[in-house]
Amino acid sequence: MKLNKIVILLLLSIQFAAGTKLVQAGEADKLYNLCSKFPYNSQCQDYKVPIPLDKRPGNKARCLLSGNEKAKNCKVNLTEDSVNFYFETGDSIAVLDGQKGTKKVGISFNKIKSLSYSEKKKTDVGAVLAFGLWGLLAKKKTSTISIRFQQEVEETKQQQAVFVTRRSMGRKMRQELEKKTDLTVDLLDI
Repeated sequence: MKLNKIVILLLLSIQFAAGTKLVQAGEADKLYNLCSKFPYNSQCQDYKVPIPLDKRPGNKARCLLSGNEKAKNCKVNLTEDSVNFYFETGDSIAVLDGQKGTKKVGISFNKIKSLSYSEKKKTDVGAVLAFGLWGLLAKKKTSTISIRFQQEVEETKQQQAVFVTRRSMGRKMRQELEKKTDLTVDLLDI
């Protein structure tokens, strides 16, 4: 009898916890719908409508910033005065077809201290699985760009942003970074 009550209480608590999560997700979707249509509504005062990665400007890449433990999908965009990284953050939002919102990290060109660049060819595992030995001929050509920067003048240590993208895009971005920062890129293993 006691075991039945414990099992029932446990099941009810699990159901309540799952229901709370669904309500919170539903509220996030409602708030998104409201604030994307009526941004001046009082409920939207401090709310920023999340923008999915697909809607952000820039080129797709894999990025790693100082302090992050693993590379993430991102977009990199060069503007007139900065390089901007857009990272996915938070939970998936149903009205965004399960996509996440993004966070922008901007690095002003005058804060960049050094640049390095390398190119690699990697075996495309998907091509090998699809075409067997012929797939070994398909190599992914990538560029890796490393940016060392210092955000605050009083900071003593520099931070680093690294991103990997398609080789053709990486070469273009490298040239643009050299022009906009007046720095010479250190070429590594080319």
